[in-house]
Amino acid sequence: MALTKVQIISNAITLLGHEPIITLDEEDSDALVLAASQAFDMLLPASITECSWRFATQISQLTRLNEEVPPAWWQAVYLLPSGYLGNIRVYPPNYNYEIYADSKIYSDWTGESPIFMEHLFLPDISRLPAWFVKYFVFEIAAYLALSNAQKTEYYSSLETKRANQMAIAMGIDAKNRPNYVMHDFPVLNITNQDLIGPSGFY
Repeated sequence: MALTKVQIISNAITLLGHEPIITLDEEDSDALVLAASQAFDMLLPASITECSWRFATQISQLTRLNEEVPPAWWQAVYLLPSGYLGNIRVYPPNYNYEIYADSKIYSDWTGESPIFMEHLFLPDISRLPAWFVKYFVFEIAAYLALSNAQKTEYYSSLETKRANQMAIAMGIDAKNRPNYVMHDFPVLNITNQDLIGPSGFY
């Protein structure tokens, strides 16, 4: 069952001794609830970009801005995808590019072949997997713990639990991608195909 922002925040603040909540309306919220709501909005995109979560990854075709002339050492300008949070890779593989202002890619790509980017985005809250939500609850609680005048030992306990839950979530998420093995020896003779697998992606 998908959880809402209210339910996620409610679970987080109960770890700090607060009663459960059913609304985020300002007139019905105290300082901790308001702080938790603000922390949620700040921490969720940050937590998404800390790992290449498969549930928050999509592939988009890049749009070339033909009317924009790049600096002399670049050949083309592409617009980053809508909702872009972080780059994972581009395809076809090419490493002669740089991202500027978190909105455009300057590159030396020429020709008419389409360019695709595998990138992070912020999913709708209702689509967050349960195992990620379990970790993220502790992310919010640990962030709020010190400002909530809790003992340092309590923050340390929450931080340890947060780190453990993040490791578990990363392990579960990793199952959404097959592992490729190196099968040529010695290592110096390993080809790119052996390293990146049959799809051409790292």
